[in-house]
Amino acid sequence: MDMIDRGLSEEQRMMRDSCRAFVNDFVIPFIRANWQREWLMEPDQRLPREILEAADRIGIRTLGVPEEYGSMQLDPATEVQTSAIISEEIARGDSGLADKLVQNWKVSVLLRHLAPRHLRERWFPLLSGDPAFLLAHCLTEPRGASDRWLPYNVPEAAMQTKAVLEGDEWVINGRKQFISNGYDAGLFVVYANTRPGWPCCKGHRASSCRATRPASPSPAVTRRWAAAS
Repeated sequence: MDMIDRGLSEEQRMMRDSCRAFVNDFVIPFIRANWQREWLMEPDQRLPREILEAADRIGIRTLGVPEEYGSMQLDPATEVQTSAIISEEIARGDSGLADKLVQNWKVSVLLRHLAPRHLRERWFPLLSGDPAFLLAHCLTEPRGASDRWLPYNVPEAAMQTKAVLEGDEWVINGRKQFISNGYDAGLFVVYANTRPGWPCCKGHRASSCRATRPASPSPAVTRRWAAAS
């Protein structure tokens, strides 16, 4: 056992070894045989469903989903570290795939901790039931991202996307960019400003996030970049 292994739990070593086999058996052979896909501009032509299905079989597509919804939940005490170990191993084969799966974990943790039960019961079964289901965390905008939480007021960094309550529905208007899984996600968690005019330094009290399914005409993917993730 090397020095790195000595600091890992049995669960972490098991997950790392499973991911290593997945990368060796599925990811690297695909990348070597299909490296030209890197230059395709249509994301749905770049990542085959079979790769996500293989990831799903070893449980890494639904990390963060509670066990009661059909997932293998990680030990909460070491969850972040374990997720980092898994992501590093997947990135050995393809960094874009690692990023896509990280978004599923990140949004699942957000829903697990903050979403009311009726929304967890709605979204987690959909995520667990479809091996190709992906999640997207919509934060970055053309003018900024997490800098809206600066400890001092910078008006130009304030979030531009707005959410307005109309009757019993929230109407979201704005632009997001550089969103991992933005093209092929089945559920978007969208951050929006609910108190226009509040200073940037109070952004954490003036913004919130909403879960929404992709539907025409909104959200619309208006430009597809070379990066599929």
